[in-house]
Amino acid sequence: MIRNQETSFLLGAVRAAECASIMGLSNMGKSALMRELCEPAVHSTVLGDHSDDRLFVYVDCNLMPERSEQALHEVILRNAIESLRRAGAPDGVLARLDKLYEQVVQPPTPIRSPLAFNDAINVLCNGSERSLVLLFDEFDDPFGKLDGRTFLNLRAMKDRLAGALTYITATEQPLADIRSDREATEFIELFSSRVQWLGFLNASDAHTVVLEFVASNHASWQADEIEFVVAQAGGHPGLLQAVLESYMHVAAGAPASTRLMAYSVAKQAFEEDASVRRECRQLWAQLDETERRALIAWAHDEDSDDTAVKSLNTKRLIPVRGAADTNQPQVGEVWTAFVRRHALIRRQTEHGVRVDVDSGEVYADGRRLEQLTDLEYKLIKLLNGRVNKIVDKYAIVTEVWGERFISEVDDARIEKLVSRLRAKLETNADEPKYLQTIRGRGYKLVA
Repeated sequence: MIRNQETSFLLGAVRAAECASIMGLSNMGKSALMRELCEPAVHSTVLGDHSDDRLFVYVDCNLMPERSEQALHEVILRNAIESLRRAGAPDGVLARLDKLYEQVVQPPTPIRSPLAFNDAINVLCNGSERSLVLLFDEFDDPFGKLDGRTFLNLRAMKDRLAGALTYITATEQPLADIRSDREATEFIELFSSRVQWLGFLNASDAHTVVLEFVASNHASWQADEIEFVVAQAGGHPGLLQAVLESYMHVAAGAPASTRLMAYSVAKQAFEEDASVRRECRQLWAQLDETERRALIAWAHDEDSDDTAVKSLNTKRLIPVRGAADTNQPQVGEVWTAFVRRHALIRRQTEHGVRVDVDSGEVYADGRRLEQLTDLEYKLIKLLNGRVNKIVDKYAIVTEVWGERFISEVDDARIEKLVSRLRAKLETNADEPKYLQTIRGRGYKLVA
């Protein structure tokens, strides 16, 4: 089992009947951790003989058929009833819950649906002889979009049922950063003392993941190979998986005696592997500009903004300098190299326009442009690919909109798109330095 510290943190909250919230950027293993909490072999390690006193219910909010209070209630009850049935609950309790579930899904009157849900939670907490632990995974979108009354009701149920009901949420950002209206704030207060970021795995956990991968693939890797993969991939779960699969292909055709000589080939494979690059891009895209600068400074062992460094430490994306804690996040060479390449790109873009297809970002005179729309990005990519050359309107329509739109996109739509891009690209859009109009012929991006 990995993430022992985080698992103990969450189960400690369950034992104390307190709500807990974990945050982590995408592909950090939040869902895997939430699912593991439902495994008896996992929660019994902390809860001991009292683990059977609780019903753990994993709720994947991505499975909600729509973003509504009723849909959230439906997915909660469906999973709770399935969990209770697997636990061998009495038929009478299950029959009552099945009836209430039908009233939630197909209520005789609209008001009956939320009332039936409340009744069902009461049955789960008081009629099953187990405390209820609801684990809300992928909670960002429903928490941001559902009516505030939904969460006010969840708060009221927790207040009423106290230790018989506990919530654990998994999101990509703190709940308070998602919304701050009064109803949501009252719900957020439940988690105030139990909040933790989920970041890179530590070295021990990364080794465990590699060993499990090797065993599941019936491979035979030498100890030095395992050390090499951990050092390269680090502790980002998604990136670690991508590097493992890439190295598996490199190692598959090489005799064990020659694999240690193939590390340079493997490093090149990591740099070119589409899955590895995608994981790096996705991670980079989730950082704000101050965090990116701090990360670049960290990769070059330079000083940086203390607030941004603290944010990276809190999110467990870099180790705390000078700390000897064995739980420090493991940062790999693949990710560090990606960050250094971005530092180089920024230096190279101090003058002129640069399109970084690796990250999907565009720079002008060292300034990163605000988020471009899909059409704007396609246009700048097209112009950048033909820099200093005139691109006619026919080419713009076929490359940006698609050939089937050739009769639908007129000059006015092209000019509006160019104008929007120019406003983001140029310091003074009225006197463009880079994106120029060549009257009667098309447009040109000047190097």
